[in-house]
Amino acid sequence: MTTDVTRVIVSTGTTDNAHQTQVHHRDFAEIRAEGETPVAAAGQLVNHLTRALDSALTAWRRDAIQAAIADTQAFIQQP
Repeated sequence: MTTDVTRVIVSTGTTDNAHQTQVHHRDFAEIRAEGETPVAAAGQLVNHLTRALDSALTAWRRDAIQAAIADTQAFIQQP
């Protein structure tokens, strides 16, 4: 399976004088995760996507979620 780290979208912002980073996968914009850094947020996103596998009713949906997990893991491991 090929991965594409450009599918992981990073947004940054500030709330109450705290820097916050939010990430989501392009194909699953409704599943978002937050963290202090992009890598920390991406780690949380992997957890959220993994939980989403439980509700994937078709093989196609499961494969799409697993591809998003692989993309996000590749994003975490990039230098």
